[in-house]
Amino acid sequence: MSTDNDVLIVGAGPTGLVLAIELARRGVVPRVIDAGPADVRESRAVAVVARSLEMLDDLGVAEAAIARGIPLRTVSFHQGASPLADIDLSALDSPFPMDLCLPQWQTAGLLRERAEELGVTIEWGTRLAAQATDGDGVTAEIVHGDGRVEQWTTRWLVGCDGAHSTVRRTSGFGWETDDLRRGFIVGDVAADWDLSRDRFHAFFGPGGVLAVFPMVGGLWRVLANTPDDRPPAVPALDDFAGYVDRRTPLRARPHELGWSSSFVAREGLADRFRHGRVLLAGDAAHSHSPVGGQGMNTGMQDAYNLGWKLALVATGLADPALLDSFEDERRPVARSVIEATSTATRVVTSRSLVVRRARRHGLRFLGRLNATQRRIATALGEHLVNYRDSALVSQAWEGSRAPAWSDGTRIGPAGGEQAPDAYLETRTGAIALRHVYRDPGHHLVLFAADVADPVVLRSWADAGRAAMGGYGRVHVVVRGHLPAEPVEGVVADPRGEAHNRYGVRRPSLYLVRPDKYVGYRADGIDTAPVRAYVRALTEVREVFREDPPSRGRTGRAAYWPDE
Repeated sequence: MSTDNDVLIVGAGPTGLVLAIELARRGVVPRVIDAGPADVRESRAVAVVARSLEMLDDLGVAEAAIARGIPLRTVSFHQGASPLADIDLSALDSPFPMDLCLPQWQTAGLLRERAEELGVTIEWGTRLAAQATDGDGVTAEIVHGDGRVEQWTTRWLVGCDGAHSTVRRTSGFGWETDDLRRGFIVGDVAADWDLSRDRFHAFFGPGGVLAVFPMVGGLWRVLANTPDDRPPAVPALDDFAGYVDRRTPLRARPHELGWSSSFVAREGLADRFRHGRVLLAGDAAHSHSPVGGQGMNTGMQDAYNLGWKLALVATGLADPALLDSFEDERRPVARSVIEATSTATRVVTSRSLVVRRARRHGLRFLGRLNATQRRIATALGEHLVNYRDSALVSQAWEGSRAPAWSDGTRIGPAGGEQAPDAYLETRTGAIALRHVYRDPGHHLVLFAADVADPVVLRSWADAGRAAMGGYGRVHVVVRGHLPAEPVEGVVADPRGEAHNRYGVRRPSLYLVRPDKYVGYRADGIDTAPVRAYVRALTEVREVFREDPPSRGRTGRAAYWPDE
């Protein structure tokens, strides 16, 4: 267990809490401060997408989240009273094929409980005022709620403090920004609408869009763009009722307002995500339009990517250069989210007759194409995110002729792609592969294909453990039933589901990272590259300590050793 001055996290929203959990799971208990109060109950972000539910499952809170939220599996688009299309959100490959509607404060509450179980304490009403960095650490000036000023030195400072981040502002980060000049009002209302509560509803009118979806407690979330970029500061019930009347066929008027806010959609992207010993994640690193519900989810995935890397560095098990891969992998994701939400915002709020007609015809056409629906659902669920160009991934995968037991259609996840789930059997019962991966280290999975000899399986497992060197666990997956002679680490794939999903046609191996992306794969059982991969994590030299890496650099030589 490391000391709590290793990492200081500023901001205890979902991004900061996921980071705190990921660190604490690995023995690094961070100090976490937040300028706000502990009992904020504004709903703010409400959609938890499939990839984030998979992450919450890894953290042990997905079941509780689903029990509290409302699963939404469809987006229904309407042009006034006319239906345009239904997009099936469940048309993606995930154990959680849905968007979960759950107020942000409840998501944060579940994460806070998990963090506290792991020994993390949140200091509310406590803010960062300034900071100064030297070669060995960061000295933070912390102001407590009673006015007391504290000087605190930490090895690593992470800003998870939102779009107006003090960490970003005081640490020399650049901020690329753009104003979309689109005003919005958002609120939670009570209304007796005859609408299905298992989906999102979007109504288009001449003035723009109005989105309606169910909230916990029987309320409805309403989001509408305003005619200009000057929405009312505190929208009233009549504001929402007016937009409902003008853009939807709904007859019942909202009769109670639980919470409301307004904003002008703006975009922002930090010029880097790491500056020496200071890092940014979530809205502190990128902000964008809320259309598509990607903001909170992208931030939590930032933390999921950063947590295991920062833990390795903080505990002295990896060189600080590993942290450059956080920016290399997540900044392109943030940029793509900004570009996608910017385009979507302009399209759904456009008042141009040409755009409105194209939008109407396009949605009707897309609603009839199953392949396109799957692509949209996969994108909204954040399952298109990959790190194939990352310096931290590699593969030696040539492929081979499909044997009789293979379905022959799967090529398996490449290096940098998400590791799929499957169901396996142990001597005590069935288990999901994603739960096999719950241990917070790396996972080396050796697929046996047609090999069933216990002596061979045991030799593979021993070689795998030697290659991993204590940096993770080794699993041997046999196709069919478990061998009569028990072998440590062996699990069974009785229906061949895992072998097919991973594209295995002969004995092969996958090295799965702690964030459940493939770090390395090979269609052979040669553990020497695995040993090299682990050595790369632990012996890499720090080549980008202060200056940001160039945008076009692949950086593979900085992480992957010569073979």
